[in-house]
Amino acid sequence: MNKLKVEADNTADVEIANKVMHAMIVKGKTLGELSEATGIKPHTIRRSLHQDRADRRSFTFREFHKIAAALDVPPSVLVPATLTEDAA
Repeated sequence: MNKLKVEADNTADVEIANKVMHAMIVKGKTLGELSEATGIKPHTIRRSLHQDRADRRSFTFREFHKIAAALDVPPSVLVPATLTEDAA
């Protein structure tokens, strides 16, 4: 896979991570509180939120929905516009 493709693939993950972090700030939730509310290990959430790390990962579909529920936001709020535009 070429570098440009990898960077493009990572763009949505970065946008999702930024939206989750923004929602955490707005809702006043810490990483530990989000972990407790979702049952997702803090290390796992951290790896998905910090996309600049070598060990980065994407949220799974199930994790994404648990996080949206824990932050009391519709999942659509956490989806980047670039993904919803592609689907249209």
